[in-house]
Amino acid sequence: MGSNSVVWMESPSPRDTSPVDVAVAARAARECTMVGQAAALARWVGSGGRPVTASRVLRRADVAAAGAALGVAVPARVRTAADVPVLHRPWSLAVGAGLIQISGNVAAAGPVLECWSTLDDVEVLDAWLVGVRAVCEAESDTRSKQAVAGLVFAFLEAVATRDCPDPQHLWHRVIEVVERGEEDGDWSERVPFDVFTKYLDPDTRDPFAGLVNLLGQLGAVTGKGSESVAVTKLGQWAVATARSDRPRQITADLSAGEVAEALADCVRRGADPWMAVRRWLEPRPPADAARELLTAAADRSAAARIAAGDVADGLGDQALSAWQAVAHLPNLAVHARVSLTAARDQGARLAPADARWLAVEFATAALEGPGPDEALTVVVDRIPGESLESRLTALANTGHPDAARVMAAVREYVDSGVTPSIDQVYQLKVGLTHWRPPIWRRVLVPATVTLGDLHAVIQILFGWDGDHLHLFEVGGRRYSDPFYDLDRLEMDDEETVRLREAYTGTTKKIRYEYDFGASWWHEITLEKVLNREPGAVYPRCTGFASDSPVEYWSEDDPQDAKPYDLAATNRRLARLGGVGLGEAEEEDQ
Repeated sequence: MGSNSVVWMESPSPRDTSPVDVAVAARAARECTMVGQAAALARWVGSGGRPVTASRVLRRADVAAAGAALGVAVPARVRTAADVPVLHRPWSLAVGAGLIQISGNVAAAGPVLECWSTLDDVEVLDAWLVGVRAVCEAESDTRSKQAVAGLVFAFLEAVATRDCPDPQHLWHRVIEVVERGEEDGDWSERVPFDVFTKYLDPDTRDPFAGLVNLLGQLGAVTGKGSESVAVTKLGQWAVATARSDRPRQITADLSAGEVAEALADCVRRGADPWMAVRRWLEPRPPADAARELLTAAADRSAAARIAAGDVADGLGDQALSAWQAVAHLPNLAVHARVSLTAARDQGARLAPADARWLAVEFATAALEGPGPDEALTVVVDRIPGESLESRLTALANTGHPDAARVMAAVREYVDSGVTPSIDQVYQLKVGLTHWRPPIWRRVLVPATVTLGDLHAVIQILFGWDGDHLHLFEVGGRRYSDPFYDLDRLEMDDEETVRLREAYTGTTKKIRYEYDFGASWWHEITLEKVLNREPGAVYPRCTGFASDSPVEYWSEDDPQDAKPYDLAATNRRLARLGGVGLGEAEEEDQ
């Protein structure tokens, strides 16, 4: 899309069917107040960098200097820089847009700052939108990190389509837009009711006064309150783009090819393809549906094949005939062998060649979704080797059609100089809540481990036996092991989220419950982001307080807690080996 392109508004209102001029929108993005402040912060940070906290914000000692760089007044004493909106909003935008880049515990001017003036209109708008989402996440409660983004886009759409200046009418219109999205199955930006009053002006009782002010700084609206607010060309572009970014709803009338493309989008977004495809599956015999979907996905993207395979596997034995029917197709042969072998023998291991081919398949899907950092992580996790180069050599010999593309993207990413996730370690403090004296463990864990891996780590840290159910709470969502079918509790798969994704933006703490009867609640705090030490063994417990409580204590058979053995704990942690911890293992054929 060139700088003279237009974006069409898709709205029920005929007033909003005119095209949005991308050049006009981009100019507004360049000139808005908060982008100017973000660039000023990036120049102040400079190439030399400034230290940041584990929450990726400036230290308290630097708040005054940062405020002076922006020419804004900041409190003399602050608990954290995140508590100062005039500073934290442009900081969040700068980090999100790439004007500031954070590596480990240091923030420095990002590559976008140097080339900002030469970016084309679309690139500017893309950077602005990512920055806006970062600001929204910073404004949201850690239990629902997308809530403010949901409110922002619903508000912009409501203002753009309203036909009455009455603030009360606008309030109901915003709620209507939010509810319509939820009815359509778009839960990506849920808005809890308390967020609707987050920007209320206590004096004027205008429910959106604070939001109008925020969006005005971002160049998305004009006006001083709900009565006078109007959406700018930049705001219209944001609404149109947000709509186009929403996942396509999969209905029963779609073709198998359309479903495969929509499911690929689910994989790229980290959503559950099975939940998305249920309406399409209902009127079709399972074997026929699986065969249609797999055949349609065969020559599409890696993400489409992965999603179609997940859906077929979810149909169980009913899909075995479909797998047999597509086993001759080159891009599905490995998928079919894996599924058919697993159906015959649940304990069967992948042949090394098939494991490497699938590694490229998942790395390709990562490139299409999260990006090269995740692709690199997949390569290191899934392909054995003494070095990255040896892994890439093995990757090149897989025969996968996208092997060359993955190699090029991974090499380019590594050569860019950024610190990849595979070279980062998180220092976590895992504490049992509501215990006196405190009971906690400090542990170093690779940033790339999944929540499922972290569950295994916590079991060892506290000496639990793993016989009970568990869950994680991250940003308002719950995750657990899908094997236990906890859909009624709205659980997502814990293997789909890595630590680097759990601790994003301002999220510094997540919660973990083990044994739903005893409710052993743990608070997991990110303390530091460190560089991985060559040759070091991870995970590694580096400190603790108090012995672990007895898991099965009873009045009839009281037991004393066993003294905590740090060395024994680390020996057990070391035996976790390569399960999701950056060490791939070659299986014997």
